[in-house]
Amino acid sequence: MDLQRWDRAKELVGNTFELTVLIQKRCRELVKGKQRKLVDLESRNPIQIALEEVLQRKIHLAPPPPPEVLAQEMATHQVEAVGQASPPAETPIEVKID
Repeated sequence: MDLQRWDRAKELVGNTFELTVLIQKRCRELVKGKQRKLVDLESRNPIQIALEEVLQRKIHLAPPPPPEVLAQEMATHQVEAVGQASPPAETPIEVKID
């Protein structure tokens, strides 16, 4: 992987952690076949495809939902999970495709 391309993508996304999360989630979508690639690239490597999509500003991380939405989702999960172990409280990270 070209480190200059990685650094440019990191500047677009904000930091290394967010870029890593974005590429990981996009790779998962590509490998599972949920989405088609958004760039014209000969490589079949999902990491290269996701990185190029970031560089061309085709994908980005969605902003986190407002706290009231998270609270409502947590309450819904607790109602559904009566008698079951409740899911861990985590903020979902969503990939937005432009």
